[in-house]
Amino acid sequence: IFESSSRDFSSIFSNLKQWAGESNKKIKIRDKKKFEFDLEDFVTMAANSINPIELYAYYIGLYINNMRNGVYLEYFLSFPVTYSKDVKEKIRHSFEIGLKKSLPVGVLKDEEVMKKFKVVQGSNEPAAYAVTALLEYGFAPENDEKGFYGIFDFGGGTTDFDFGIWREADLDTIDAER
Repeated sequence: IFESSSRDFSSIFSNLKQWAGESNKKIKIRDKKKFEFDLEDFVTMAANSINPIELYAYYIGLYINNMRNGVYLEYFLSFPVTYSKDVKEKIRHSFEIGLKKSLPVGVLKDEEVMKKFKVVQGSNEPAAYAVTALLEYGFAPENDEKGFYGIFDFGGGTTDFDFGIWREADLDTIDAER
């Protein structure tokens, strides 16, 4: 059984997404031994600095890559539409580093397997949700069938939205893009 005080609950960094997306956001971190330091701006932080996004990705990787779930090598990230290209790339790179640290050593040392490892930027958050929700509710398009959707994401201090057409992918176009 873990013992903790109510003070420990306020020590969770809950604004990780907002911190990464806003430049010059001042965050002060204090550990249990009362050591304090200022968290640098995410995009311009030095390579040897503590990177909360990398740490977050590492813990996610430990949770999903294990003997029970298997090991995953392909990761697709979605981002708020307001994030700049620099922020998106820094997050993607941080996830790549953190997730690699979570992989078993045997996987990391296998060069052929690691050629399949990738962390890529996918669609924006509302579009990613639309795909997931439409599939979950059984709205999978068939043949030339099209479905129209609208998603509103009221969260994280912004309102993001996506309108689109849900249809079956043209595999010839996808293969040509690769």
